[in-house]
Amino acid sequence: MLQVRRLEKVIEGRSVLSIEQLDVDAGEVVAVLGLAHSGKTTLMRLLSGTMSPSGGSILLDGQDVSQVVAVRKRIGILFEEDLLYERLTAQRNLEFYAQIRKLPRNRVGEMLTLLGLSDQARQPITKISPTSQRRLAFARVLMGQPALLLLDQPILRTDLDTQLLFARLVSQAAANGAAVMVTDEDLFWASKCCTRVVELEDGRVVNTYTLAIHGEKEAEAPEAPNTQERLVPFKVPARKDDRILLYDPSDILYAISREGKTYLRTADEEATTNLTLQELEGRLAGRGFFKAHRAYLVNLQHIKAVIQYTRNSYTLQLNDKQETMIPLSKQSEKELQDLLGY
Repeated sequence: MLQVRRLEKVIEGRSVLSIEQLDVDAGEVVAVLGLAHSGKTTLMRLLSGTMSPSGGSILLDGQDVSQVVAVRKRIGILFEEDLLYERLTAQRNLEFYAQIRKLPRNRVGEMLTLLGLSDQARQPITKISPTSQRRLAFARVLMGQPALLLLDQPILRTDLDTQLLFARLVSQAAANGAAVMVTDEDLFWASKCCTRVVELEDGRVVNTYTLAIHGEKEAEAPEAPNTQERLVPFKVPARKDDRILLYDPSDILYAISREGKTYLRTADEEATTNLTLQELEGRLAGRGFFKAHRAYLVNLQHIKAVIQYTRNSYTLQLNDKQETMIPLSKQSEKELQDLLGY
């Protein structure tokens, strides 16, 4: 269904993406994995036709995505940003999308029900939680029943229930004949629904392999040595003195941005990471981390209490020996209340 050949994107004289060949068949779910700035989002924008390639071709059922408007209408894309109209309610967001895409109005109610948002339909976007906003953005993509579904880091800002729901909906879309491509930074979520994995680094494909139904990897091509079965761990890199430390996310109490650097704090030590707080937030999406304050990213599994000092002043107390206190902004407290249901 989707055929990519010699795709190239050059920005300011530098090749940021170069892919010789990439195909996605109907009924297939391909996961493109890579760290921040590996080229995942650039690839998705090229495939959706929202960015023009510097060279090569992108064909959907034999038609050029960048040249034929009708082809692009068969593509549904979820960007990293939700791109919702904040002044409208959840229902009005979908109704407006249905109107401009000339979709049946009954699809609005169907999508709200499918994504578990019926009880929030009349709420303005600013009044619903980040995970509900992500569900709404996902609902909008599914409304047109696209032939090609492009999902750029779909589980950003979502809770575990939403991640499981998304995995089921992706598998269902593929079973109904759609070709699906998702991007993520690791296999933690993608393995729940994808059938093939493409690893991207600096805009180049460095590895590819298939996944068995039960999640074990199978070699895609025996002649390619880099497709053999191997473990894909997830660690957060940091540095302390002359050592490179690799932390399991569950061991991290919180991350803090201080004087232009990002620090990771565990129960025993503190170390610096080259990742910005924003990059770290994206990388740890779906792993129980929460932006408590503009300078703090906290592991919710280590929260002991939410303390309210005044009407608009909140603090998080952690369960470490020191009972560390973390500032909690008023807006974040509302989001946390929606997330945890306290």
